[in-house]
Parts: sequence; C-alpha cells; structure tokens
Amino acid sequence: MDNLTEKPIRLVASRHSAFYTPLLLTVDLGSSDTNFMKSISDGFNCNYSVAENNQSVYEMIMNDEMDIAQTSISGSWNNEYSKNIVHFAEINKTDGFYLVRRDGISDDEFEWKDLIGSKVLVDHSIQPNYMFKYACYKKDIDYSRIDVINAGSPEEMVNEFRNGNGDYIHLQAPQSTDLTYNVFDEKDPNIITRAKIGEAVASIGKIIGPLSFSSLICKKTYIETPEFHKFIEIFHTTKLFAQTENSLKIAEITNEFFPDTEFDYLEKTIKGYQNLNCWNGDLIISEDHYDKTLEIYRFNGLEGIFPYSENILLRELDR
Repeated sequence: MDNLTEKPIRLVASRHSAFYTPLLLTVDLGSSDTNFMKSISDGFNCNYSVAENNQSVYEMIMNDEMDIAQTSISGSWNNEYSKNIVHFAEINKTDGFYLVRRDGISDDEFEWKDLIGSKVLVDHSIQPNYMFKYACYKKDIDYSRIDVINAGSPEEMVNEFRNGNGDYIHLQAPQSTDLTYNVFDEKDPNIITRAKIGEAVASIGKIIGPLSFSSLICKKTYIETPEFHKFIEIFHTTKLFAQTENSLKIAEITNEFFPDTEFDYLEKTIKGYQNLNCWNGDLIISEDHYDKTLEIYRFNGLEGIFPYSENILLRELDR
C-alpha cells in the first residue's frame, strides 16, 4: 500500500513475552530510531504498551484508548464487546508455555506422571490454565491429583519459585528461560547476581498441537483506515521474518524489550519458538485452529454458541 501514515497506532499487549516476537518486530519498525527494514517502515509510527492485570484490552479498544490489541479469540466468547470487534490476524498457532522443574527434584528424565503429588505453580489466567489442564488430559494425568498453586501474575509466580515455593512452574519464555542459567556480576564474574534454579522439561505447545492461541483485534470500523492497512502490511512481513530469519538476528533486534534476559538465552528462546513453528502460516485465523481452541474451552466447561464467522475477519487484506 502506497499511502503512508504519520498518525501513531496505539497498540496494547495483554502480555509481554518473546512469544509475541512478530508483534515486537512490528513495534520496532514503528519506533523513531529503527533501521530494521526501514524501506517499509517510513511513515509508520507505533506506540506500544502492556495492559495491567486488571485492564481489559477489549474495553480499551471499545473506549478508543487503543487501536489494536494482542489477545486471544477466546476473549470474544461471552464478551459484551465482541459484536463490534474483529480478530484480524493470528500471532501464534501454538501454546507458548513451558514447564520448568526445580533443580534437585530429580535427575531422571521428566515424565508427566511426575506432576502427580508435586507442587506446581500454574498460570491461572483462563487460557493458559485451560491449556495446561488439557495437556494433562492428553497425557492421562488427573489435574486434581497435582498440588496446584495460584501465585498470581507471572512476575509473582517467578518470585515465589525463587523463594523456594513449588517443584515446577508454568511460564512463557523468556521468563521460563531466565530460571535456567546463572547471571554473573559485570565487575566480578565470580559473583552470581541471579542463580540458576531449574530446567525446562516440557512444552505445552508440543503436546496440544496447532490451534489459535493469540491474535490481534481492533474495532470493525478500524479496518477501513489507512493506519490499519499499513499495520497489516508490516505485520505480514514481520511474522514471516520471525519464523524464517536467523534467531541471532532477531535477538539482536528484540534484545531491548528484554533487559533482564541474557542475549544468548534470548536467542535460545526465539530459536525454541521457531522450532515450535508457532509463527508459521498466514495471518488469517483458520477455522480448524479456531475450532481446536473452542474444543479445549468446551473441555473446561465453556457453554454457548460462538460462530467462527462472527468473530474472525474472513477476507484477504490488501498488503
């Protein structure tokens, strides 16, 4: 699309994680000092923020506080705002959570039956929690036999785990990765400033397989604006770039978003998500992916009729 926009696009993420690398690359292209793919980013401005725990990105969109939000298709089910909002692009087609086992629990190779009777800090936001329960079901593990701990936000979960609470913890990366290596003092390499306390032992995404995990939404009226079409042009490029480009190069671009993560481990995180193929595929959310997510929610007790055509932007967009 030839028309460029100088009007900043207000973008809000439900969560901040390397799992959303395609979106972070778009944000990087919308910054004033970027030189990453400058040829397509001229005139593109993007303001990025992350929702607080008690903020609804749907409300922020409907109140015109934000233009585009990162969320999930499940957020539209039984949501009073859904009739005016559309999911226009898929970010991830897998779950991006990992299980980290505390060092010293066992030297044996992890088996899912090890969770029975263990203390597990599980993310209790609806979608991650439902996905974890479904993964347990796929592995023939009775969720009720796990000593599940709700420690709050991911940051609070990490703090609890570092304080000795729990045998396992359920996190997205790089927060999961950051538990698996030592950080040393810059002035004295003999001093550990943040200790390694665990190893990633399982990927929820590998167990469940393809579905629609995270998506982008906007008001239905916003899709006719030039800003939206410029955003789509760029996001299509960054999603392809995230899946196919060298992980080292992607880490160099996105490093600024994760100041607490050592560069080598950020690169490892990105490579892990590429191997999971979570960014592979077109922007449009497929009906198969939609139905798989709906199946998991119904497994967890969701009731109601949620037609694919009422929530998903079905037509191809100009790029």
